[in-house]
Amino acid sequence: MSRARLEQILAAAMRAEDPVAALREAAGDPALDEATRDALARVDPDGARMQALLVARLRFERLIAGSDEAAHRAELDPRVFAALFRAYHREVPMHAFHPRAEARAFEAWLTRRSR
Repeated sequence: MSRARLEQILAAAMRAEDPVAALREAAGDPALDEATRDALARVDPDGARMQALLVARLRFERLIAGSDEAAHRAELDPRVFAALFRAYHREVPMHAFHPRAEARAFEAWLTRRSR
């Protein structure tokens, strides 16, 4: 199994509604080598959930720092924006390293979503 495939699995799990379930599901993938399946099956549930929360928080902060529109929406109605962000986070893979790039990804997602 390639390192890139493992990174895809971990990144998807960090965006999943239930990261522990996503990792356990990946542990059953026969395309993965036995050591990787075993490691995924033994993941600490609390650690996986904490990591997913940290990933989401950092992504949220990056978005707010890069987009005045997102910051305004978050301030205007935090509950609605939180639901919007959760949907974005689940649907859009993480590729941005800088706030402005995250903002562009969010804006593109909003545009696609409104069609």
